[in-house]
Formats: sequence, C-alpha cells, structure tokens
Amino acid sequence: MNDESKSELDIFTEALELPIEERAAFLNRTCRSDEVLRRKVEELLKAYERAGNFLEHAPRGSMVDGIGETPALKGPGDWVGHYKLLQQIGEGGCGVVFMAEQEEPVRRRVALKILKPGMDTRSVIARFEAERQALALMDHPNIAKIFDAGATPSGRPYFVMELIRGIKITDYCDQNSLSTEERLELFVQVCKAVQHAHQKGVIHRDIKPSNIMVTTSLEGAALPVVIDFGIAKAATNQRLTDKTLFTAFEMLIGTPAYMSPEQAALTSIDVDTRTDIYSLGVLLYELLAGSTPFDTAELLKEGLDEIRRVIRDQEPARPSTRLSKLTPADLTTVAQHRKSEPLKLFRTIRGDLDWIVMKAMEKDRTRRYETANGLALDVTRYLAGEAISARPPSKLYRFQKLLLRHKLMFVGIGTFTLLLLTGLIVVSASLARERHARRETNTALQQAEAGKTQAQTEAAKSQQVTRFLENMLEGVGPSVALGRDTTLLREILDRTAERVGREMTNQPLIEAELRSLVGRLYLEIGIYDRAEQMHRAALEINRKTFNSGSRRTADTLRDLGVALWKQDKLEEAENVHRAALAMRRHLFGNNHEDVATSMNDLGTIYRHQHKLTEAEALIREGLAIR
Repeated sequence: MNDESKSELDIFTEALELPIEERAAFLNRTCRSDEVLRRKVEELLKAYERAGNFLEHAPRGSMVDGIGETPALKGPGDWVGHYKLLQQIGEGGCGVVFMAEQEEPVRRRVALKILKPGMDTRSVIARFEAERQALALMDHPNIAKIFDAGATPSGRPYFVMELIRGIKITDYCDQNSLSTEERLELFVQVCKAVQHAHQKGVIHRDIKPSNIMVTTSLEGAALPVVIDFGIAKAATNQRLTDKTLFTAFEMLIGTPAYMSPEQAALTSIDVDTRTDIYSLGVLLYELLAGSTPFDTAELLKEGLDEIRRVIRDQEPARPSTRLSKLTPADLTTVAQHRKSEPLKLFRTIRGDLDWIVMKAMEKDRTRRYETANGLALDVTRYLAGEAISARPPSKLYRFQKLLLRHKLMFVGIGTFTLLLLTGLIVVSASLARERHARRETNTALQQAEAGKTQAQTEAAKSQQVTRFLENMLEGVGPSVALGRDTTLLREILDRTAERVGREMTNQPLIEAELRSLVGRLYLEIGIYDRAEQMHRAALEINRKTFNSGSRRTADTLRDLGVALWKQDKLEEAENVHRAALAMRRHLFGNNHEDVATSMNDLGTIYRHQHKLTEAEALIREGLAIR
C-alpha cells in the first residue's frame, strides 16, 4: 500500500501530527501533482484549526496570569532550569518537546516539554497544566513518567518526563513482522495502561498509534508506552488544574480516524472512559487488518461534517471483511507483516477477534466493554483458547440495526415473501381447478373434447402462474436485495421450505415445483447444501409422479447437478449431469437447446476434473446445437 492509495483522511490525520511549519513539505511529498487532493487536505486542516479556541493567540501585548510576551523559543544548547536542551524531538499544537540532559541530582537523558511562545492563552496554559498533572498521577510501566516541572523566567511552563526511545506501535509491529498473537500481547499491555489512567480518573481522548511508542525493556522485551495526555480529561471529580478548563461547544477533540461517535457528535452528552475503549477498538482493528475501519477513499466528500456523520452513523466492516476486500497484492503484504499467509490470516481474524473488535467499537457505548481491563481480559481469553465474553448481538438487536441501515432492502424482502405466499395460494387453486376439470371429462363423455380443452387451458394457466411467480421472485430476490443480507433471506427460505413440506404433501405437483424454486433460490444466495436437499426431494416426487424420463425429472436432475458442482462433489455431479443429458436426448433428440445446456453442464464438470479433451468436445457440440 503506497502513497498513491492514501486518501484525504489518511493524509489529513498524518499532517495533524506534524508541526505546522513541516506540513507544506509533507503535502508536497504526499500529494505530488494531485492539486485537487492537496486542496481538500488543506481545507480540512484549516477547518480543524478553526474548530476550537485552543489555538487562538492572546492579543498582542495582553497579559495572561502575569505572563507577557515571551522571547524566542529556546533551542539546543540552551538551558531550561537544570536541563540542557540537546535536540528537538517533537512538536504539537501548543508545546515543543526536546531531548534534554539532566546533570543533577542524577545524570540522565530526559524529555522536556515546554509551551510554545505566543501560546500563553488561558485555555492553552490550562491544557498544558492538565497534561502535566495527568502524567504526575500515573505510576505504570506502560505510561511515560513525569520527573519534574517548573516555569522559565518569562513564565512559560514546562515539565520533564521519561525519555521514550521507540517508534509508534503499528510501525514497530510491521517492521518486526509480529504475528497476530504477538500484536495482541502488546495490545493487552496498552489496555492495562489505559485502565490505570482511568483508575486515576483520567481519560486520554486521543489514543492512536503515534501516541503509543514501543521501546525495549531492561529484559529486552517490547514495551509499549502511552504518551501525550495533551487533551486528557478528568473522568471524575479529579482536578487536573486550577485554571479554567472546558471543552467549547462544537469543538472537535481528538484524531478523526480514532474518534468515538460521542466525540464526533458534538452534543451535550459528555464523554467518559468508554470513549477510550472505542479508540482502543480502532487501534486493535488496525493492528489486525492493517488499516482503520472505514474506507477512507470514500469517507470524505464534504469535509469534517462527513467524517462526523460516518463516525456517528455508519457501521464499519469487520476486520476479516476488510481483509477480504483488499487487492491480492495488498492482502499478501498485510499477511507477510504478520508472518502469515492471506487465507490463514483471514481465518485467524474471522470469528472471535472480529467480535472482540466490533464490541469495543459499538456505536452505542452502553454495549461496549465497560472497562479497558474487560477488553484486555477478552483478548487474553482468546490467546488462551478460552471462550470470549463478546458474543454476537441478539437477533432483535441485529434486526433493528439492519432495518435502519437497509430500509429499501426490506421493501424487496417484504415483496419477496408476499409473492411467495401469494404464489402458494394461486398455484394451489390453479392445479385444483385442473384436477376438477379432468374429473369432469371422465364423468361426461359427451363433453370430452370440451373438458379436454378446459383441462389443457387450466394446466397452461397453472404453468403460466408458476413461471410468473418464479420470474417475480427472481426479480426481487437475493441478487438485487440491497446489502445482500443472506442470513435473513435464508430464514425466509427455511420457513418456506418447512411449510411446503408440511402443507403440500397431498399436492405433489405443487410441492415438487416449489421445492425446485426454493432450491434455486438457495443456490443463488450460496446455501448449496440446502439447495441440494430441496432438489433431491423434488426429484424423488417427480420420479414417483411422472415417468422416469419426463421433462420435469430431467430439469430437476440438472438443478441437482449444479448444486453438487457448487459443493465440489464433482464425481456425483458428473453422474447426475450424464443422466440429465441422456434423458433430454431421449425426449428431444440431438438438436434441442436443453440438450445443449446439459452438454455445457457436463463439459463444465469435465473441465473442473481436468478432463480437458472430453470437456472441449462436449462444449463444442453444445455450441454447434445453439
């Protein structure tokens, strides 16, 4: 996956993490000659800068809590308190981070974060002090430690913290080709760090790969460390600062790709620790599938409003589904980064890991894991081969969500069901009239010709009704149902098949016809075993009702052969198609379209059996007939 595959959101998200003065060069490298893409990203960046008041500068000459205009930013070689600045290693919206050297009371390398000149507004100072206080509350091996704090003579606050020498977690995993299990073990450590912050009353609100650096412990093991509590929020009555600090109305807080629905909603509903659970779910999604949940190539159409709408309302695909939609080259790359093969990776993630991720990322926060420890425990259960607590949501819940997402599809399904039930009634009535007409011909010899004509007419009507029903069902059936929710369609077909078997036992003609129809619909939605069952039942009825060489029997044999082929039962499919071909030749001769169809069917089976000479001969013969 190269730069050309990056969308506006990918580039926008990465640009947010860079210092403002470096963004132009970054856009030059990333957007290249795509002026439209660059313009969209620049518009997003401008909108993001306008989103809140924390980037507003104080008026020139103003005084904020006694802090006036500040001198130029200190640089490498300068001193801040007892710390000598060595080099700049990071920069955010309001602060700059230096690697510094402490000489007393101990000699060590540290990271020193200092407020930028001109950023000394009340809100920025409040956020800076909140981050400092949040870090001071922590005492966990997977959270950067704070050592010291103070202010420069000009009044710019700073704090000193543990120097983390590492790279962001996604890069570390890919560069070292960590397996899925190894990635999950790192993720569990991240969850425990976030749980510690929550227990201290602090919500991070910006969990993402670049805020989780992986370094090496003294024992040589990989150690993920959570950093950057710059937009952290108190979860309880815990006070992070004495300064006035609040999130302004309509202020977007966090990084869009990892933002929870409640963060994106901009409503009066306050966020709680479950917003971090959602972001952890997005992180886990990316560790497993190699990308964030939404297809960013289609996400942005109307700027930040579209981002917010998708985060709030659109259900993401499962990680395994996302993998299945990658190009073969991209899927191979993702699998290689996880020491796996594409098919094996898909099977590993499908199932329990899908459910864990989707539970963490539920739109309704009441349905997410209640704690980061709960999420970590489920991942640990998976690693141990135990049953996980994440379970598929109830049928009622899934039905409600599906109905909201695919209203138009349900119109088609409703029509499908109505036509099927109506068809049962119409076909039953038509065939009843046919039998009644035939009885009249047996009891009234003088009206034999008239009765024969009436019976033939009724039979023709019955066939027309059946064909009409079949065409209508196929027209509104699974192949055109929006969303292709085969689970619900299968439930409808299962109930229909059960009802046909229960209510049509005394009407074999109708039962066989409807079993064949339902079998073909099963085949269309990929439920091949049920299709086989229905066609076998129809075949048995047709053989008993008609002679063994009837057209209906031949048609049912053909349907059965297709169902067997779809299940790779090639030897049995060959025998069935041979029988259908022989029967059709007996019925129609050697120059009929049904005979050509059976030749093509049998040729297809030969081709899959690698009997290429036989396959070619049959297919050529069928083509000549057509």
